[in-house]
Amino acid sequence: MNYRIIQRIALIILLMCIGFTTHFANELKLIREKSISVNPGEMLSVEASGADIKINSWTKNEAYVKIFGNRKAEDKMKFSIEKTSIGIKVTAKKESSWFFNWGSGYSVRIEIMLPNYFDTNIETSGGDIYIQNINGRFKLETSGGDIELKNTEGDLRVGTSGGDIKVDSHEGKTNVSTSGGDIIVKNLNGDLKSSTSGGDIQISLQNGSILAKTSGGDISIDYDGANKGIKASTSGGDIKLRLPSNFTASVELETTGGSIDSKFKNSSTQKVKRGLLIADFNGGGARVDCSTSGGDIDVIEK
Repeated sequence: MNYRIIQRIALIILLMCIGFTTHFANELKLIREKSISVNPGEMLSVEASGADIKINSWTKNEAYVKIFGNRKAEDKMKFSIEKTSIGIKVTAKKESSWFFNWGSGYSVRIEIMLPNYFDTNIETSGGDIYIQNINGRFKLETSGGDIELKNTEGDLRVGTSGGDIKVDSHEGKTNVSTSGGDIIVKNLNGDLKSSTSGGDIQISLQNGSILAKTSGGDISIDYDGANKGIKASTSGGDIKLRLPSNFTASVELETTGGSIDSKFKNSSTQKVKRGLLIADFNGGGARVDCSTSGGDIDVIEK
């Protein structure tokens, strides 16, 4: 009995040691930092293997980059921060050999401060991207992480293979797509194209056209301003529209297996049957087309 107790105690101590070792090995520490003089309107380019990327603005005409990583990343990855003819480039790459890339355990975070007006071209193979308080052109891609923007302005193109996308308080043309996550767009001023293979789409927008498409999720649209066209489609979810009372539109709503409920008061119906409603709101205007294969469609007047 005593021998078994000793064995168990030894095993517990061993597991604790392994846990502490793993913890310290995965602790992120500052690996590289650099400050580079830049001019507003230049471009930041980032190429990273699985790194999380966080970008914010300040009043200085400088780009300040900090790269954090755990021990494995520090020992085996290559990092660079360099000035280019059009701005700066940050690289965090794994070695290319198959044996090296087998397995996981790398952890990297990149933090960058930029002037308020700066273009960004970001590509990371699996990490998250977070940007706030930046104006410019955005091209953001990650293989599986989440993407979030707040208080931004400019032409925005965002893509992730499986994560969620959140955009809060953006002004400008916006194109967002994810292969499986949810899309949440709040306080957008401008045109929007949004698509997801399976997630939900939630939109709060003014003064812009809307294209929203999901293969299986729900779509919710809260709109203000003049109608510039809305097209929403889902293979199996519900669609809900909240529209202002002075909204002018030529509307076609269609569902294969659900129901349609329109509470818009100043509506002249042209055709209505089970699963189909064609009508003009406030005398007609730009097209509003909503379709779902199995869900319900609700229109609410604010």
